[in-house]
Amino acid sequence: MSTCPDAPHMDLESYAYTLTLSRSRWAWEFLRRNPDFLADAGREPPGALSIRKACPRTLLVKPRTDQVAADRWGLAFFPDPAANGYDALAFWSAARFPRQVQLQVSPAMPGERCEIYERTRKLCDIVHLVDMAGREHLLVKGHGHIVQVQCSGLSLLTLDPVRLGFLIRGVDTFQQRVTLLAEAQRVYGDAASQARLTWTRTRLALRNALIAWDCQQEGLSLRQTACVIHGPERARAAWSGPSRAMKDEMRRARKRAHTLVHGGYRHLLSRAPSGRRTL
Repeated sequence: MSTCPDAPHMDLESYAYTLTLSRSRWAWEFLRRNPDFLADAGREPPGALSIRKACPRTLLVKPRTDQVAADRWGLAFFPDPAANGYDALAFWSAARFPRQVQLQVSPAMPGERCEIYERTRKLCDIVHLVDMAGREHLLVKGHGHIVQVQCSGLSLLTLDPVRLGFLIRGVDTFQQRVTLLAEAQRVYGDAASQARLTWTRTRLALRNALIAWDCQQEGLSLRQTACVIHGPERARAAWSGPSRAMKDEMRRARKRAHTLVHGGYRHLLSRAPSGRRTL
């Protein structure tokens, strides 16, 4: 759908990137709209982070000061609030975000090749964080997907050859482990998994809540919000007919957005219920 004539400055296509977002990246989308969070982030002094490029596809990030204020929001530091769920350097704390892939880093044998290491360096963009406690974390980005990874064992900054192994923590069942690992592997661009990615009910509900929040902040009405989400013809028909279904849907989207922005984003980071498929 293109720009809605009732709200020409709002465009559904500008939210298309959210199709590939994981739950943790959705959490960032809602948090970065929280006015109290924005005020805290705005008080962060310049130079609080060291960010440098290690190689063309790898950034090294290290906080220079304690990040107590960021930690209250569940973050390792304050990312740029203007950056979206894919672009932001948003690292969640392990306490707030237990469902993470962990990389075990160990010495490689002489002449041993590590397929995980080579494939990741070749296909993905990497943000490497060393936090204030000296722990290492990665954001691995590729093909519109992003996964946060905890590292254990040796430092990835060593000059010695290493090998990597996956560990899955923070989930209860074997199926959840398989699902989480499959989600992580999307950064490598597997054609089959990319083709299966669709606008599920949950993804649409999150996207529409995000749009409803943004429309409300722009002063748009429920009808104008529906115009952005469903197109002008469907919105016009819904508002001129007897049914209240679309009007109620827009109200629910606003309410859901308010909940997610004002703390509900934490539920997107928490452990998924047993047997329930996640984004």
